[in-house]
Amino acid sequence: MLLNNLRSLLIPALVLLLVTPAVALALPSDKDAPVEIEADSADIDQKTNTTTYRGNVKIKQGSLLLRANQVTITYKGRKPHQLTAIGKPATFKQKPAKGKPWVTGQGEHIVYNINSEELTLNGDAVLTQNNDSFRSDRIVYDRVKARLKAGAAAKGSERVKVIIHPQNTP
Repeated sequence: MLLNNLRSLLIPALVLLLVTPAVALALPSDKDAPVEIEADSADIDQKTNTTTYRGNVKIKQGSLLLRANQVTITYKGRKPHQLTAIGKPATFKQKPAKGKPWVTGQGEHIVYNINSEELTLNGDAVLTQNNDSFRSDRIVYDRVKARLKAGAAAKGSERVKVIIHPQNTP
């Protein structure tokens, strides 16, 4: 259930919602909301095609909220290519639709590659929805292939921990 919900709501929206308001958005409820970025500082470097926000970074659009110590957006041409969030931990959350539970995630280092649509959470990585969770030192979600990998390529010996609660049906 968590994997299906991630595919339909969070991953494509995470960066696309954050990097430019003109990009098509995955969630109808969030698509017309403005992107709000707050940080202690911002550095736009046209030579390296990067924008870096530092210090208590908060990026919000609709229900999507990303918090990190630092967020760097890398561009290829005028289009965003990759978003990197660093924190202790960097966190995000989003509500997919009315009546649906929040999806949350965290890691010390979160990277989203826009072209390949691959999200990587490193360092005490966790993805959670409705008390169901994946936990590992490294979690990789490939949106195109709808594939989630946890732990296999992680450094260290931490094992993957998955918690799935039974569904209560009337």
